[in-house]
Amino acid sequence: MKKRIIVLMLSLAVMVTIFTGCGKKDNTLPIDESKPTSNTTTEEVKGNLVDGIYLVKMPVSDHGNYPMAKLEVKDGEVLSLDYNEYLADSGEAKSESNYSYADGLAVIKDLNAQFNDKKDLAVVDFDAVSGATHTKGSFKEVTQMLLDKAAKGEVYTKLYKDGVYESKAKEPSHGWLSEVKVRVQDGQIVGINYVEVAVEDADGVKKGDIKSTDNYSYAAPFEVIPAVQKLIIDNNGTENLNLDGITGATNTRNTIIELVNEALSSAK
Repeated sequence: MKKRIIVLMLSLAVMVTIFTGCGKKDNTLPIDESKPTSNTTTEEVKGNLVDGIYLVKMPVSDHGNYPMAKLEVKDGEVLSLDYNEYLADSGEAKSESNYSYADGLAVIKDLNAQFNDKKDLAVVDFDAVSGATHTKGSFKEVTQMLLDKAAKGEVYTKLYKDGVYESKAKEPSHGWLSEVKVRVQDGQIVGINYVEVAVEDADGVKKGDIKSTDNYSYAAPFEVIPAVQKLIIDNNGTENLNLDGITGATNTRNTIIELVNEALSSAK
C-alpha cells in the first residue's frame, strides 16, 4: 500500500513538471541574420563621431580595380564622403575617359550624392539605382567601415605626399629599359604603371616599343607585373611584402620593387 502511494505521488510530480514547462512562453526574439551588424548606431553618426579624416582602401581585385573612400567628420558629424573606384595600373578614378561601364559610374555618383545629402547610410536608397550590384555592395561596406573608424577615433595619417613619382633603371637589360610611375593620392599608393621599353631595333621590335605579349614570347613577366602591383598597392609600400606566391620572372619582380622604392624616396 505504502509503495503504491509513493508511486502515485511521483507520477503526479512528473505531470506537474511537464505541464508547467509547456505553459512557459519563450520570449526570445528570432535573430534577423539579413540585417548587417555594426558597432556604429544612427545616434553616433549624428553627433558622437570623432573629428578628423578617415580613409578605407580595399584590396585590388582580379579585374585590376578597387574601391577607396575618404570620410571627413567635423563637430561630431559627417561633413563629407568621397567614394570612388580606382584603376591599379594608372591610379586614376574611374571616369568616362577610362571606364566604359556607364551604369557603374552613375551608381557611384548617385550613392555619393545620397549619402552626402542625408549623412545617414541607413536612409540611402540602394534600390533606386539600377545595375552595378557589386559597386553598391562595396559602397555600403566601405562607408560602414569608415563610420566605425570615426566612432572609435581611428583617424587616418598620410604616409606619402600626393603626386606622380617616376623612376628608370640605370641601364637596360637584354635590350629593354625598365621604368615605373607611381601615383599617390590622399597619402596612398593608388596606381603603379611598370613597363619595359625597347632601346634598340630587333626582330619584330622597334626602338621605343613597350614589351608585351605581342612582341615577347616569355609569358611569366606579364603575370608577375600585376601580382606585384597588387601587393604594393594593398600594402601601401614595399615593406614586409609576402612574395611567396609570386614565382617566375624574379628579375622583373625585383626590378619593380627597386624602382618603386626609388620613385617613392621623394614622396616622404
